[in-house]
Amino acid sequence: MSKSWRWQRPGLLLHNTRNGARAGPRVVASGEWCWGNTEHIMGWDIKDDGFGIVLSPELPSLMKRALAPALDDFLDRNGFSLSDFNGFLFHPGGRKVLETVEEVLGLTRDQLRHSWEVLRRHGNMSSATVLFVMEHAIQSGARGPHLLAAFGPGFSAYFAAVEL
Repeated sequence: MSKSWRWQRPGLLLHNTRNGARAGPRVVASGEWCWGNTEHIMGWDIKDDGFGIVLSPELPSLMKRALAPALDDFLDRNGFSLSDFNGFLFHPGGRKVLETVEEVLGLTRDQLRHSWEVLRRHGNMSSATVLFVMEHAIQSGARGPHLLAAFGPGFSAYFAAVEL
Protein backbone atom coordinates (compact mmCIF):
# COMPACT_ATOMS: atom_id res chain seq x y z
CA MET A 1 0.00 0.00 0.00
CA SER A 2 1.38 3.42 -0.94
CA LYS A 3 1.70 5.83 1.98
CA SER A 4 2.70 9.46 2.28
CA TRP A 5 3.08 12.01 5.08
CA ARG A 6 1.98 15.62 4.93
CA TRP A 7 1.41 18.53 7.28
CA GLN A 8 -2.22 19.59 7.29
CA ARG A 9 -1.73 22.40 9.77
CA PRO A 10 1.00 23.24 12.31
CA GLY A 11 1.13 20.68 15.07
CA LEU A 12 -0.85 18.01 13.24
CA LEU A 13 0.97 15.31 11.29
CA LEU A 14 -1.37 13.20 9.17
CA HIS A 15 -0.77 9.91 7.47
CA ASN A 16 -2.70 9.35 4.25
CA THR A 17 -3.26 5.93 2.79
CA ARG A 18 -3.90 5.26 -0.90
CA ASN A 19 -7.67 5.57 -0.45
CA GLY A 20 -7.28 8.89 1.40
CA ALA A 21 -8.20 7.53 4.82
CA ARG A 22 -6.66 9.38 7.73
CA ALA A 23 -4.59 7.34 10.17
CA GLY A 24 -1.38 7.50 12.16
CA PRO A 25 0.03 9.65 14.92
CA ARG A 26 -1.50 13.00 15.76
CA VAL A 27 0.35 15.70 17.69
CA VAL A 28 -1.99 17.04 20.37
CA ALA A 29 0.41 19.49 22.06
CA SER A 30 4.05 20.45 21.72
CA GLY A 31 6.55 22.60 23.56
CA GLU A 32 10.23 23.18 24.05
CA TRP A 33 12.59 24.33 26.74
CA CYS A 34 16.19 25.52 26.43
CA TRP A 35 18.44 26.09 29.43
CA GLY A 36 20.76 29.09 29.19
CA ASN A 37 24.54 28.78 29.39
CA THR A 38 24.49 25.04 28.64
CA GLU A 39 26.38 25.02 25.35
CA HIS A 40 29.13 23.07 27.12
CA ILE A 41 26.65 20.34 28.15
CA MET A 42 25.50 19.19 24.72
CA GLY A 43 26.15 20.36 21.21
CA TRP A 44 28.32 20.10 18.16
CA ASP A 45 31.94 21.05 17.61
CA ILE A 46 32.63 21.68 13.94
CA LYS A 47 36.14 20.52 13.08
CA ASP A 48 38.19 20.19 9.90
CA ASP A 49 37.28 16.50 9.66
CA GLY A 50 33.54 16.91 10.39
CA PHE A 51 31.21 17.26 13.32
CA GLY A 52 32.25 16.25 16.80
CA ILE A 53 29.69 15.81 19.55
CA VAL A 54 29.94 17.76 22.78
CA LEU A 55 28.47 15.66 25.58
CA SER A 56 29.43 16.62 29.11
CA PRO A 57 29.36 14.24 32.07
CA GLU A 58 27.35 17.05 33.75
CA LEU A 59 24.26 16.12 31.67
CA PRO A 60 22.70 13.65 34.16
CA SER A 61 23.02 16.13 37.05
CA LEU A 62 21.43 18.90 34.94
CA MET A 63 18.59 16.54 33.99
CA LYS A 64 18.10 15.54 37.63
CA ARG A 65 17.50 19.12 38.72
CA ALA A 66 15.91 20.64 35.60
CA LEU A 67 13.97 18.04 33.59
CA ALA A 68 10.99 17.56 35.92
CA PRO A 69 10.24 21.30 36.29
CA ALA A 70 10.38 21.83 32.51
CA LEU A 71 8.18 18.81 31.83
CA ASP A 72 5.76 19.80 34.60
CA ASP A 73 5.45 23.25 32.99
CA PHE A 74 4.63 21.65 29.62
CA LEU A 75 2.10 19.26 31.18
CA ASP A 76 0.45 22.01 33.27
CA ARG A 77 0.17 24.43 30.32
CA ASN A 78 -1.56 21.73 28.28
CA GLY A 79 -3.76 20.24 31.00
CA PHE A 80 -1.97 16.87 31.27
CA SER A 81 -0.41 14.77 33.99
CA LEU A 82 1.98 11.83 33.55
CA SER A 83 -0.85 9.44 34.41
CA ASP A 84 -2.74 10.58 31.28
CA PHE A 85 -0.28 8.77 29.00
CA ASN A 86 -0.36 5.13 27.93
CA GLY A 87 3.35 5.23 27.18
CA PHE A 88 6.53 7.27 27.04
CA LEU A 89 8.68 7.76 23.95
CA PHE A 90 11.95 9.38 25.03
CA HIS A 91 15.04 10.13 23.00
CA PRO A 92 17.49 7.37 23.92
CA GLY A 93 20.51 9.63 24.29
CA GLY A 94 22.39 6.87 26.06
CA ARG A 95 22.08 4.55 29.02
CA LYS A 96 22.71 7.33 31.57
CA VAL A 97 20.11 9.57 29.95
CA LEU A 98 17.39 6.90 30.08
CA GLU A 99 18.32 5.86 33.62
CA THR A 100 18.13 9.51 34.70
CA VAL A 101 14.71 9.90 33.05
CA GLU A 102 13.49 6.80 34.90
CA GLU A 103 14.79 8.14 38.21
CA VAL A 104 13.60 11.73 37.82
CA LEU A 105 10.13 10.94 36.47
CA GLY A 106 9.53 7.74 38.45
CA LEU A 107 9.15 5.66 35.28
CA THR A 108 9.98 1.96 35.02
CA ARG A 109 12.24 0.27 32.50
CA ASP A 110 9.12 -1.28 30.96
CA GLN A 111 7.49 2.14 30.50
CA LEU A 112 10.53 3.18 28.45
CA ARG A 113 10.90 -0.19 26.69
CA HIS A 114 10.64 1.31 23.19
CA SER A 115 13.42 3.80 23.96
CA TRP A 116 15.63 1.06 25.43
CA GLU A 117 15.02 -1.20 22.42
CA VAL A 118 15.91 1.51 19.91
CA LEU A 119 19.04 2.33 21.92
CA ARG A 120 20.01 -1.35 21.86
CA ARG A 121 19.35 -1.73 18.13
CA HIS A 122 20.58 1.60 16.75
CA GLY A 123 22.33 3.60 19.47
CA ASN A 124 21.89 7.34 19.85
CA MET A 125 21.42 9.01 16.47
CA SER A 126 20.84 12.49 17.90
CA SER A 127 17.42 13.89 18.83
CA ALA A 128 15.80 12.45 15.69
CA THR A 129 16.22 9.00 17.29
CA VAL A 130 12.94 9.67 19.07
CA LEU A 131 11.18 9.17 15.71
CA PHE A 132 12.61 5.65 15.59
CA VAL A 133 11.25 5.16 19.11
CA MET A 134 7.78 6.25 17.95
CA GLU A 135 7.99 3.97 14.91
CA HIS A 136 8.96 1.03 17.15
CA ALA A 137 6.05 1.76 19.48
CA ILE A 138 3.55 1.89 16.59
CA GLN A 139 4.91 -1.33 15.07
CA SER A 140 4.62 -2.96 18.50
CA GLY A 141 0.93 -2.08 18.64
CA ALA A 142 1.09 0.91 21.00
CA ARG A 143 -2.05 3.05 20.84
CA GLY A 144 -3.54 6.02 22.63
CA PRO A 145 -1.86 9.04 24.22
CA HIS A 146 1.93 8.96 24.54
CA LEU A 147 4.45 11.49 25.76
CA LEU A 148 7.32 12.04 23.35
CA ALA A 149 10.50 13.87 24.39
CA ALA A 150 13.75 14.63 22.59
CA PHE A 151 16.88 16.37 23.80
CA GLY A 152 19.14 18.64 21.81
CA PRO A 153 22.06 21.03 21.82
CA GLY A 154 22.41 23.88 24.16
CA PHE A 155 20.74 21.73 26.41
CA SER A 156 17.20 21.74 25.17
CA ALA A 157 14.17 19.51 25.55
CA TYR A 158 11.27 19.12 23.14
CA PHE A 159 7.99 17.64 24.30
CA ALA A 160 4.95 16.42 22.37
CA ALA A 161 1.74 14.75 23.45
CA VAL A 162 0.91 12.39 20.61
CA GLU A 163 -2.08 10.17 19.92
CA LEU A 164 -0.99 6.91 18.31
